[in-house]
Parts: sequence; structure tokens; C-alpha cells
Amino acid sequence: MSPSSPARRARWRRGAGAALLALLGAGSVQAELPVETLTTERLPADATHRLYVADPAMTHILDGRLHVVDGNNMRYLGMLGTGFSGASSLTPDGRYITVVTTYHSRNQRGPRTDVVEVYTANDLTFQFEVEIPAKHLQGLPTKALTTYTPDGRYLLIQNATPATSITVVDLQEKRFVAETPNPGCYGLVPWQDGSRRFSSFCGDGTLSTIRLDAQGQPSAPEVSAPFFDPDKDPVYTHFEQIGDRAVLVSYAGSVYGVKLSGDKPSFETPWSFVSPAEQKQGWKPGGYQLFAVDRDTQRLIVGMHPKAIEGSHKNPAEQLWVLDLTKRQRVARVPGHAAVAMIASQGPQARLFLLSGADNTLLSFDLRKANGLSKPLKVSAPVGETPIYLGMTP
Repeated sequence: MSPSSPARRARWRRGAGAALLALLGAGSVQAELPVETLTTERLPADATHRLYVADPAMTHILDGRLHVVDGNNMRYLGMLGTGFSGASSLTPDGRYITVVTTYHSRNQRGPRTDVVEVYTANDLTFQFEVEIPAKHLQGLPTKALTTYTPDGRYLLIQNATPATSITVVDLQEKRFVAETPNPGCYGLVPWQDGSRRFSSFCGDGTLSTIRLDAQGQPSAPEVSAPFFDPDKDPVYTHFEQIGDRAVLVSYAGSVYGVKLSGDKPSFETPWSFVSPAEQKQGWKPGGYQLFAVDRDTQRLIVGMHPKAIEGSHKNPAEQLWVLDLTKRQRVARVPGHAAVAMIASQGPQARLFLLSGADNTLLSFDLRKANGLSKPLKVSAPVGETPIYLGMTP
């Protein structure tokens, strides 16, 4: 009889079927396996240099993410969902993560709901949400889109419909408080003097300042005189703060300082850090989170690229230029590692962290070591899909 004969195949099927029935029968008399219980593990207690990598997941933007990475050893710790065009940030005490985001009832269609979601930072568990007007700005996540009063009670949210306004949320009472118009102005910079004031950059080169009262109700905007020329040299909305001073960088490569204290803001005389010869070579700043500040040494690190053209202001860094803010001069030029975002920790263990736009890796550098920017301390595996912005535990 041939091995592939119909009779032999029939006997094989009968034997296999009998064996399967025997196994099923044996399993039916055994005790059921216990139901698995899902648990949540706390993150490591040491949050020093813990990084929060905002990833809008551009290829499926309804499903944005916030990746959490230990910047000391570049270990991946966890992830939060941030919905459609979500903007995430940490409260001033570092205990909570807020996500301002949008959901539609049918994923990509249906009624829109905007919410503030609050998670604990030590284990990434959801705590509560507050529904807000469906107006929050939907764009790439940056620190200028959300901020807090210094006491952490009120969360401020940039709106654009495209009319610009600001939503105020009371995180203590878990409720929407107010929406205030802020026409022609964008971005949120908190004052650090305890006055619950915040300022915004306006399209005519001025600065708008709003104050919250004890109940979180906003005042009418107070608008300054122009401090930059938006037609000749606009400033980036990314900012860094050194005490009561906000530091800004312009598209052409100038540093602007704004002092946020006293009765009203005051402005330092801007200075250019690009020489005439470098201007001819087209050197200009570029990136999304394009500069960071080491407050102790008063140094600013900015991503730069040559042969800049209209629209190249988001280009990855070909070089990093290190500027002395006190002496108003450049002190170093080092490789840029294709950085599109950067953030610096402060103090004796100060580190600079870069996000590479070439391969989505994170790189760390020692800011307290001579030539510390010449070679990275650690390099991570690629993080996320389209990461764009970095946050850090305060």
C-alpha cells in the first residue's frame, strides 16, 4: 500500500482525532487555572534625570504617546496614551502628569470632547479628568502650550480656533474655571514671583500679560510695547527661564531676555551670536526644542544649521553652539548629533539630553566636565515613532 494511499490517510486522521479528544477529556477534569490579575508597578523611586518623550505618532495621530525613560541608564520605564494632538506636562512639584487632549466619539469622527487627564508620576496611573471647552490648540506638543501657576493649582492651556484664548483649570477643585481671550498672542510663560501672572508672545512683537485672582479668574490682558520685530527677526515661542528671567532665541540668531517681575515686564537689549561671515554661510538656529540653559553657569546651548532657507527653522542641528549669557559671546562649537530637541538638568550632576531626529535616540552629556559635550555618556535605543519634545522631572 502506498504511504499516501487514501486508507492510510484516513487511519491517521482517526488516530489524531482520538488523541485530541483524549487531551480535551483529560483537561476537563483538571482544576481551572486561576484568573490572572493585572498589577501596576511603581517606577523607581529615584526620578533624577527621568525623561518624558512626547510622541504625537504622526502616522496614526489619534494615538499619541508619552514615553518615560530613565536618563541615567537610558532604560525604558513606561508609556502613557495622549490621544489626538495631546500636550503633556508635569506639575511644578513633579508629582503629577497632565495631558490636554481630544477624543472623538467615533475615533476619527463624531462629537469632539476635550479633556485634561491627570496621572500620578510615580506609577503612571490615571487619577481624574476635567472636561474643557473643545478649543485647545492641536499641534506638535511644546512647553508653550500648557503651563501652571507656580503653586501648581491652576493649569493654563493655549487655545486656537484659530482665535487665540486661554483656558484655566483648577486642579485642586478638579474643574474648569474660565476662558479668557488673548487676541493675536500665543504661548504661555509663567511668572515665578508667586503673583499668578503669565505672559504670551504677540504677532506684533509685543508681550501680553494676564493675572489670575484668588479664585482663578483672569484679568484683561496688559500689552507691552514691541520688543522684537516679527517681520525682520521673529522669536521662537520656545523659552527657558532663569529665575524671573525668560530667555528667547530669534530665527536669525539673537538672544532676547525678558524680566518677568515688578509692575510690568522689562526687556534686555538683544544681541546676535552669529558673525557676519557666519550669516553669509547661512548659519541659523533650528529644531523644535532648539535650545537649553545651564542656569548655574549661565550658558545656553542652541542647535544650529548652515545654508538656512525659508522654512528650515525646524531642521536638526548640525552643530551645537554654546553661548555665555553673561559675556554675551559664543564659547564653543560641537557636533549637533541631528538634535531636534534638548533639555538640561541643573545642579552638580547637570546633564544635557538630546533627541536625535536621525534615529530617535536619546543622548546624554556631562555639563560639569570640561569638554563634556564632545562625547555622549549614554545613548538610548530608538524611542517611539515620531518623538519631538522632551520633559524632565523637576
